[in-house]
Amino acid sequence: MTKIIAFLNGKGGVGKTTAAVNVATAIARKGYSVAVVDTDPQQSISNWYEESKCQFDLTEAASEKEVYQVRKALKSYDYVIIDGAAAISAISAAAVMVSDLVLIPVTPSPLDFAACSAILAVLEARQDLQPVVARFFITRKVQKARMLSVLKASIADTGVPALRTGMAQRQSYVRVMLDGSTVFDTDDGAAKGEIEVLTNEILELLV
Repeated sequence: MTKIIAFLNGKGGVGKTTAAVNVATAIARKGYSVAVVDTDPQQSISNWYEESKCQFDLTEAASEKEVYQVRKALKSYDYVIIDGAAAISAISAAAVMVSDLVLIPVTPSPLDFAACSAILAVLEARQDLQPVVARFFITRKVQKARMLSVLKASIADTGVPALRTGMAQRQSYVRVMLDGSTVFDTDDGAAKGEIEVLTNEILELLV
């Protein structure tokens, strides 16, 4: 049965799209069929996709109704990844409702973490209906930065666990989003390994 993963946060610039395309590619490299759903009005993935030689298929969902139809419309795929918009809207709420796993990317920034409150409220509402697995994961991570420890403490207070694996601050992630590629097209072994480990952890949650 198709598994749906949503990357959601109400703030832009936290790495949702970067994570979505690289994780989608890593899953596809394992031999699974993958579709990515772009719900961002700015069409970040759609613009990136036009320039890339992609290993997954891409579709768009411009309304709440289209998101609710994702499971039926894309039932032939093993995995569907929803890339959320940089705002919490009816589309984001619908993504929470249809997903098997909700991932909340967040950087070591108080503003980024504060923006998570809206998605946490939607998650709480979903848990009353039908529980969904949810995890924070840290992006643009700089080891030993004071804000990293503050962020981890703030995440712990929410009751939503964090993934063991995060994404470090790497120029490779910036470059690939500019040139229509993924880290698997680069010679950055650390970034490739990071995405592989992150993807394995994500897939384990869906078993």
